[in-house]
Amino acid sequence: MAKFIALVRNENLKLRRRKTIWVMLVLLLVFSLGYTAIIGGLTGMFDTLFSDGNMPFEEFCDEQIEGCKGWLANAEDPEDAESARIDLLFYKTLKEIGSDWDDWRYTTGIVHEYAKQATAGSSEAADELKAMIDANDYKAYYRRQIAENERMYAAVSGAADAVNEGLRYCLEHDIEPSSENWKYNTAMRMGGFSFRLVMHRTAGDASSSQYESDLNDYSVAKYRLEHNVRVNPASSFQRNLLNFGGEYADTNSRFWDTARSSVSLVSVVGLFGIIIAAGMVAAEFGKGTVKFLLIAPASRPKILLAKYCSLLLNMAMFLFALFFANLLFAVLFCGGGDLFLPILSVSGGVVRKSSPILRLLGLYLLDGVGTVATATLAFAVSSLLRNSGAAVGVSMLVQFGGNLINTILSMARADWGRYLIFANINLSNIQSGSSYFPHQTVGAAMFVVLLHMAVFLLVAFDAFDRKEV
Repeated sequence: MAKFIALVRNENLKLRRRKTIWVMLVLLLVFSLGYTAIIGGLTGMFDTLFSDGNMPFEEFCDEQIEGCKGWLANAEDPEDAESARIDLLFYKTLKEIGSDWDDWRYTTGIVHEYAKQATAGSSEAADELKAMIDANDYKAYYRRQIAENERMYAAVSGAADAVNEGLRYCLEHDIEPSSENWKYNTAMRMGGFSFRLVMHRTAGDASSSQYESDLNDYSVAKYRLEHNVRVNPASSFQRNLLNFGGEYADTNSRFWDTARSSVSLVSVVGLFGIIIAAGMVAAEFGKGTVKFLLIAPASRPKILLAKYCSLLLNMAMFLFALFFANLLFAVLFCGGGDLFLPILSVSGGVVRKSSPILRLLGLYLLDGVGTVATATLAFAVSSLLRNSGAAVGVSMLVQFGGNLINTILSMARADWGRYLIFANINLSNIQSGSSYFPHQTVGAAMFVVLLHMAVFLLVAFDAFDRKEV
C-alpha cells in the first residue's frame, strides 16, 4: 500500500510541475468571480427594477392626475366619467397625504376604496376611511378588514377565522401592512393557505394532494413567523432559473439564488478534467517517458491506477476550490446575511430544518459525478489511442453534445436513450425533475454512469497492459 501511495504522490508531483494545472486553477477562480459578479449584479438590478422606485412618487401622482383630468374631460358615458373621478380623487389624496411606493395606504388600496365611497356619495363610509388614512392608523384598517371578513364568510364554518388569521397576527404583533415587509407578506399568505384548508375540508377533499401541499405551505409560513425566518432558501433550490423580483420576491434569497446558479460552473471543472486526463497517458508515450515508468518495480495496472487516482484528486481539488470560491464571491457581491439560513421543509406534518450549504455541496457532488465520468472516458481513449486530441474530442462530445443527442432521442421517443451516458451525467437536473426521459431517478442514473465508467476503465487498463512500448 505504501508503494502505491508513493506512486500516486509521484503522479501528483508530475501534475503540479505542469503550469497548465495552475493556469486552469486561476482560470476557474476568474470564471467564478466573473460569473458571481454578473449574476449577483443582475439579481440586484432586477430587484431594483421591480421595486417601483424608478420615479418619485409625487411625480407619478402628478402624471396620473393630469391623465385623469384629460380622461374626465373626454368621457362620453356616465360610468366612464365616474371611473375618471374616482381615480382623480385617488391620486389627489395620495399626493395630499404624502404617500410613497411602499406606504400601506397605497399598497392596500384603502385610498382607492375611500375615493370610490366619496365619489358614490357614501359619506359615512368615506369619512370612516378618511379618518384612518389621515391618522395613518393601519390597526383600524386591520380591524375593519377582520369585521368585513366575518360578515362575508359567516355562512362557512371556520372560514372567517382562517382568512383573518394573518390579519390578526399582524394586528397583535404591530406589523404594518407594507409590501416591503416580509412578515406582512408571509402572514397574508399564511391566512390565504389557512382559508384554502378550510375550503378543502368543507368540500370534502381533505385527503387530496392539493390539500397536503397547502397544509405544507401553511406550516412553513407559520414557522417562519414564529421563528423569525425572513427567507426560506428552499425556493432557490427548487428552480433551475433565477427568479428576478416579482410577486414572491420576499421569499427569495439573492445570495442563494446566485450560489445555486453557480453549480453550472461544474462543467468547467469537467472540461479541465478532460484536458488533464487526455494527456496523462498519451503524453507519456509521446515524450517516451513511459519507458522509465515501466522499468519501475510496480506493475502496469498499478501505474495506471495511480494515474487515475491522481486525476480524481486533482478534479476534487478543482471542484472544492470552485465550491468555496463561489460561496466567497456570493458573500462579496450579495452579502452573507443569508449564509446560515435554514432550508425549511415539511415531513409528516412537522417542519424540519436543513443546511443550504450542505444542499449546495450535494448538487456540486452530483454534477461532479458526470464530470468524473467524462474525464474517465478521456482517460480511456488516451490509453487506447495514445492521442490526447482524440480523447478531448470524444469526451467533449459526450459532455457538451449530450443535450442535443438527448433532445433528438426524446423527440424520436427512443426510450432506450435513457440507458446511454448522455442522458445520465446531469444528475442535478434529474434530481430536480428536468430529465429528458420520464421517471428517471438519481439512483438509476448513477448506476448507469458507474457502469459506463467501469467499462471505460476496463478498456483503459486492457489497452495499457497490452500496448507495446
